[in-house]
Amino acid sequence: MNVSDIMVKDPIKAELPITREEVLSLLVKHKRTGMPVVDSDGRVLGVITRKDIFENPGEEQVAVIMEWDVPTVSPSATVEKAARTMWEENARRLPVVKKNELVGLLTPSDLLRVIEKNRIEKPVEEFISKPTVCIYKKTPANVAAMMINLSKVYALPVLDEGGKICGLVTDRDLFDFKFLGENITLTTLGISEDEDSWTWEGLRNVMNLYYQEAKIQLPSDPIEEFMAKDLSTVYRLSPVWEAAKLMRLKDFDQVPIVDKEDNLFAMVYDMDLMKSLFE
Repeated sequence: MNVSDIMVKDPIKAELPITREEVLSLLVKHKRTGMPVVDSDGRVLGVITRKDIFENPGEEQVAVIMEWDVPTVSPSATVEKAARTMWEENARRLPVVKKNELVGLLTPSDLLRVIEKNRIEKPVEEFISKPTVCIYKKTPANVAAMMINLSKVYALPVLDEGGKICGLVTDRDLFDFKFLGENITLTTLGISEDEDSWTWEGLRNVMNLYYQEAKIQLPSDPIEEFMAKDLSTVYRLSPVWEAAKLMRLKDFDQVPIVDKEDNLFAMVYDMDLMKSLFE
């Protein structure tokens, strides 16, 4: 199987020169968290993500904060080669290039389908790569946001009084419409007034930036009010393809792993699973 068989064709992209506000509008409108950056001839220059913007909240020039000279892949490359490149380079977005032009994009979700289809049986615990950062369910939402921004871990398993996992909270969960919606305007945030781009789901992808810039405030309500309570987990010895299927169906970037007593064992991320395709 080749990259051309699974890639996203004609992906959303940003063309330099472009402002931060224009990139934010694209992210909101298309419900994306990042995209390739090209020049006027369609040649790939790099990638811009919401994390690049979050980590440089005072910078307006996209050319300054974007990642330049990113790895790319040919549409004729094998899926295994693409997975190795994605994993070794820690590249969540792998532009697909033919004759120097962007022709597609490969993301972890595209490769999760391959893992599932190939029914890779290795236990998911073999692919854990990062320490797990947890948070207590009574932690105020504004404190949780600070922990997320300082740790740069954007999904935290939530524990109850007994140390059992009871939920999962991401930076996007913290910006709930029922708490913030009435106080948010596009003008306040500096986003274009184009009504087609006004979707709360898309806006949540970039709301953390405005929190860091002190344009909005988070309440002190406990994160148990914000967290995802319908929790999906995988057993530590489950085959990796089951974790891939769960992430794909739920559109998750990560999933908690539990032991036989349903205690939290670790977190595994979609990027971790890429290794199963070439080991």
